[in-house]
Amino acid sequence: MLPRMAWFAVQGGDLPHPIRDQGIYTRAAEGIASGNGLSFSRRVGWWKHVLSDGSVVADAWASDPEYVFGLFPVEEPTAAIEPGYPVLLGILFRLFGPVSGAVFLLNCIFALLGVWAVRRMVREFWGGRAGTVAAFVWALYPYYIYYSAYAMSDSLHISLLPLVVWLTLRAGEREGGGSAAGFATGLLFLIRSTTLFMLPLQLGYLVLKKRWRTGLWMLGAFILCCVPWIIRNQVTLGSPLLMPTKGSLNFWMRNNPDALAMEGIELPGWVEESISRRELLEYPSMEGLDTEIERSRILSSRAIEFIVNNPVLISYLAGVRFFLFISPLGGTIGGILPAIVGLTVYLPLLLMAVMEIFHRRKDPRLLFMVLVFLLYTALHTFAHGGVRYRLPVDMVLIVLSTLFAARKLGWEGSEK
Repeated sequence: MLPRMAWFAVQGGDLPHPIRDQGIYTRAAEGIASGNGLSFSRRVGWWKHVLSDGSVVADAWASDPEYVFGLFPVEEPTAAIEPGYPVLLGILFRLFGPVSGAVFLLNCIFALLGVWAVRRMVREFWGGRAGTVAAFVWALYPYYIYYSAYAMSDSLHISLLPLVVWLTLRAGEREGGGSAAGFATGLLFLIRSTTLFMLPLQLGYLVLKKRWRTGLWMLGAFILCCVPWIIRNQVTLGSPLLMPTKGSLNFWMRNNPDALAMEGIELPGWVEESISRRELLEYPSMEGLDTEIERSRILSSRAIEFIVNNPVLISYLAGVRFFLFISPLGGTIGGILPAIVGLTVYLPLLLMAVMEIFHRRKDPRLLFMVLVFLLYTALHTFAHGGVRYRLPVDMVLIVLSTLFAARKLGWEGSEK
């Protein structure tokens, strides 16, 4: 808690900058706290409309103040984002008011859960002393401290993933435990929908460990956790949506050169020349489409069509995103200080982890963790990229590098 409290004090009680996606989450939480449910207020629509930066992309989605991002009707229920973080933050806003201290409290509660899960996982499978060291490294990891003051789902994602991994590994070692792993995965999915792609990996691991029944319990618990969200969407939006609708906007933006230019990402000339079907880069007309489901589908369809027609661009962007994802310097957390942290903290962890993978290549538990890391790498190579999206699976590097150090120091299996 101490470095997180110090970071909060350095911020002077304010939320950190750059602002990133904090406004989306805090306004959604305010709506929940005020009894309006998961929705965007008309004030947010006007705010987006008035503060449009004049770019072609932003003007297209901010032209109508009755829709946020041109997709989500104001003052109506939305499935734009996952409900988990706004609901939890909304509860604290209800108790303490919409203050930054509520954000800090929520993130720190989950940080305690994360450090506990890391310690339990390593202690249970590889020894008590290694578990304590891994927990300290996780607790003091500079990136995790940095995001502990942000009003975004990243902190909860970072903290819940070790719990999900530990419970999955535990379910593979003994009868039972599938329900706990399923509920943890379901909770994380409701906070960050990326987790849906982990489910086949978890089930595959349990099948290989011959825990068929445990896998079914895990799947059932996951489904049960998601049922309220699906029913809510059916009742309020007329469709049993599982994935958030804002995914279509991200899908369209992240492969759109005009949108990338807004973030300072320039394409080389040979990639620019390869782009075809440029009319698909224009934000589609939404005339006659009233619901966010209709609008989201047409935007997603346009994004997929553009991707299919531009393999050179997509291959180039995938390569760049892979580099930014794995690099100690790359994307989403820029500047000299993060680069220093990346080179002095992250890079040594990565190198030790790679060496430990080779040594423990026959340990199925370690291999499962490595596959989780590779899954996140693949997802964000074709979606977002950048250090921010790697942070949850930096937990894998922390555990592996700790085991490397424990083996070299003779701590392996030590309970002291």
